[in-house]
Amino acid sequence: MSFVEHLSELRLRLRNSAIIFLVAVGVSFYFVKNYFDFITRPARAAWIVALAGQEPVFRFASPTEPFWVYTKLAMYGALLVASPFIFWELWRFVAPGLYRKEKRLALVVTGATAICFIGGALFGYGVLCKPALTYMLSFAETFPSGSLHFKIEPAVMMDEVVGFMLAMLIGTGLAFELPVILGVMGWLGIIKSKSLWRFNKYALILAFVVGGVLTPGPDVLSQVLMSTPLFGLYNVSILIVWLIERASRKRLAELAKATGADLVPTDSD
Repeated sequence: MSFVEHLSELRLRLRNSAIIFLVAVGVSFYFVKNYFDFITRPARAAWIVALAGQEPVFRFASPTEPFWVYTKLAMYGALLVASPFIFWELWRFVAPGLYRKEKRLALVVTGATAICFIGGALFGYGVLCKPALTYMLSFAETFPSGSLHFKIEPAVMMDEVVGFMLAMLIGTGLAFELPVILGVMGWLGIIKSKSLWRFNKYALILAFVVGGVLTPGPDVLSQVLMSTPLFGLYNVSILIVWLIERASRKRLAELAKATGADLVPTDSD
């Protein structure tokens, strides 16, 4: 293919991806209220627990707020639904220029990235969001003492609750990409399993720091719920890097046996 033909092919794939995304946005608008119901369930469950069974109420500050909230949800939903088709279009453009080994690696990394992100988002949705929101909503209370009694009540806006939930899901999804990132770095030879293992005691502290940053509430439970899987994923990453190194040494040993050259690296770490 000439350079102009490559540009023409790229334009075709990008055009197809854009059409797929726009169609998915249109379809998502039909289900957008179901999206809103789904994504706010942890917030509603936390509301009932923190406010003694009161009915959850989400408000909007302007007449256009519900429309823009639904538009945001429709676009995120469309991106989620259309992403496999968009990836397929981009893959059809990239794949012809890759070797078989590179194709296999790209598919493995892409699949692992998707699985880890979805797993992290589901963890944030099912485990993390409810206790974090329960803690924050528990600040609502009544002060009955004296003649000038008053109450602190939540006035949660639609945009705020959707923004909070999306931030939590995206944040936990990205945090769960740790094994993929470290695995790729190990495959490239940037890091070694022994170095990662020596850093393990500091990784525990760092996991709690990151957990405290990713969880919006200062309660210890949410931080522990976030930091524990992060530390576990770090140790899984060590195992993955070690397996990659072992496979690499095995291939080099076979090649050295066939050629008579000393190709197996020594452990200098």
